[in-house]
Amino acid sequence: MLARARYLLVVAAFSACAAIVGVTGMGSFPVSQNTLAFWLLEADNTPLVMVYYHGPAQWHDTEWKVDSQFTNTAVGWGELKCAKATLHIRVDLGAGRAEVQHKSFSLDENNTFLVVHTTDAQPKIIPLGHHDLLKTAQSPAAIMLLDADKTLKKRIENEVGSI
Repeated sequence: MLARARYLLVVAAFSACAAIVGVTGMGSFPVSQNTLAFWLLEADNTPLVMVYYHGPAQWHDTEWKVDSQFTNTAVGWGELKCAKATLHIRVDLGAGRAEVQHKSFSLDENNTFLVVHTTDAQPKIIPLGHHDLLKTAQSPAAIMLLDADKTLKKRIENEVGSI
């Protein structure tokens, strides 16, 4: 009976670990003259979290410094810095949390976000819910999500005036 209990414990522990996929990379794409999308990737290049950063016209048309930490573990982060803004995303899959601009959210509830007033001292983070995030294919993942989910695109447009 004890051997059977050990086997079940090992199987349960293995199953829990197998569900956690590493945070392995990031991507970004200028969606419009006002909006830059930034996302973190899991091992198969599927986005884990998608953030649309909105600001004044051409705010993102600048030189960016990139910093990140990806170690194929359950925690990873990426950061884009320019003279006007610092964009920061962190994911902790083990805890089921995403941080956008250092503010924590449940990944079960939200994996898509809009940040408005990106270049201001206090940007506003708007959780947009949990969406099916698609791998980059013919178009960047951020564009594919907006094309596939017209309700999401409309909500973003309502928040910012235009995407």
